[in-house]
Amino acid sequence: MRDALRKRRDAGFTMLESLVVLAIVALVAGMSTQLLRPPSAKLRVEAASRALCATLRATRSRAIATNSDAAVVIDLDRKTYSSPIAGEGALPREAALTLNVAYSQRVGANSGAITFFPDGGSTGGDVTLEGAGWRAKIVVNWLTGDATCAGS
Repeated sequence: MRDALRKRRDAGFTMLESLVVLAIVALVAGMSTQLLRPPSAKLRVEAASRALCATLRATRSRAIATNSDAAVVIDLDRKTYSSPIAGEGALPREAALTLNVAYSQRVGANSGAITFFPDGGSTGGDVTLEGAGWRAKIVVNWLTGDATCAGS
């Protein structure tokens, strides 16, 4: 009789065990929806503009450290940029790009470079990435070579 009573009492799950399992399932389901959803266009533009800004700053540092000129080349047609430091980076396909650099820095009809000098200065310029409801602008000061990123 005791064995039958013990089996009946031990059969099934307790309320606490059920709640823990439900909490874990809810947590996994909540995380999976975030992982399966592609990032928003605004987030992609923000990430790309920060990466380009970091590349510009690293290229300036390299020019100072090696005491030689270093350039970041931006190609509007391919929506890419390249640097001796970071290699090639991609800009979002859905972004409309505008490049404003010195005439002497134009590499082609839709590409140009921002060159950094050993004293920290640069040829200067700016890059604008924009789309529906978002805009990111990267400005390189010609005198100081500082790159600033602003988004909205």
